[in-house]
Amino acid sequence: MEKMVLVTGATGTVGRDVAKLLSKQGAAVRAGVRDQAKARQRFDDDIALATFDFEDDSSFAGALDGVGKVFLLPPLLANQVEVTNAFVDAAKRAGIRHIVKLSVIGIDHATQFTFGKWHAANEQHIRESGLAFTFLRPNSFMQNFVTHFSPRNGSIYLPWGNGTASFVDTRDIASVAAEVLTSDGHEGKIYTLTGPAALGIADVARILSEAAGRELKYVDVPEDAARDGMLQAGLPQWQVEPIMELHAINKQSRWSAVTSDIENVTSNPATDFAEFARDHADRFRAS
Repeated sequence: MEKMVLVTGATGTVGRDVAKLLSKQGAAVRAGVRDQAKARQRFDDDIALATFDFEDDSSFAGALDGVGKVFLLPPLLANQVEVTNAFVDAAKRAGIRHIVKLSVIGIDHATQFTFGKWHAANEQHIRESGLAFTFLRPNSFMQNFVTHFSPRNGSIYLPWGNGTASFVDTRDIASVAAEVLTSDGHEGKIYTLTGPAALGIADVARILSEAAGRELKYVDVPEDAARDGMLQAGLPQWQVEPIMELHAINKQSRWSAVTSDIENVTSNPATDFAEFARDHADRFRAS
């Protein structure tokens, strides 16, 4: 019998789609979740659930039992490096054959950033473990405009200036992950996942306006105001400063390059921002 694929971060935007796509393709899937009762309604019955928490290493063995491959989505925690590496060690002890890790774009750049350093440390630990691996390095998510960067009072507030980025649809990330986990030839590969075009936030506002049928504007806010806003919203300092690093990177258009890795892996072109906007238009009509 084919061993299971464990999906960590399974209740999040990317992980949930990975689990569902794997199941649709006929793979045996186990979703690692903190609370099975709460998570059950998010998944069909053919997706098994296991209690799993990166901060509770006693949950690792049960979640990994009978598993052959892992989709590893590291948690956003101040101790991400330590808890993720501990899980990799547990995966090696459990005889896992292949880890597909969700990482982040730009971690090979000469100018490092906090979240990039953390992911790079996790990648290095996986390399040193001897386990087969594939690293997925996506650009900023299109879905961030539904969640973190959602318009307020008809405007998108970001400190990006005229910077551009090749935003990627999380559904494409999930498609790549599912393909890598169910086919051969991806071991040792690194895929940089981007959308098909680099866009500025003014471009984003225009495209969302067309899809929503209402005007949305881009407000380029000062960096100090962006920082203060996050702190006032309750984000901890350890998150705020690394996020400001990401904003600065995007203001410099450092992540504007476009790759063909999504199409190369899935045989389907990357989703463009207009399609994303149309698919989520209801979310932007009243924001």
